[in-house]
Amino acid sequence: MVWSVLTLLLLVELLAWAAYGVLGWALSPGWLWVWLLPLLVVSLWTATASPRARWRGAVLTPVVKLLVFSGAVLALVATRHPVAGGVLGVLATAVHLAARRPDVRARLEQVSTPDGVRD
Repeated sequence: MVWSVLTLLLLVELLAWAAYGVLGWALSPGWLWVWLLPLLVVSLWTATASPRARWRGAVLTPVVKLLVFSGAVLALVATRHPVAGGVLGVLATAVHLAARRPDVRARLEQVSTPDGVRD
């Protein structure tokens, strides 16, 4: 169960980043924005929301996650993919709720420290 949730967490993150690529393709020039928008989002995510983020915080991390996923849903809706946006929103919410289980959170804490060693 734990690995299924962790895999789904990764999947919804990748889908969110892809949604920014879809938005980038709709902008002009598409060839630039299709790479730049996801790169900016991934950089923000890596710095603040990933398990080994440099600037994790009790408020900052959930706010960044909410902004990234909300922005991904809005990006899909804005590019005329409302069903995909709705599915992404529901899926991201369900997976993050499942990730709050104690066994999943314990595994996430192990992943967030190098080699599973705690301070």
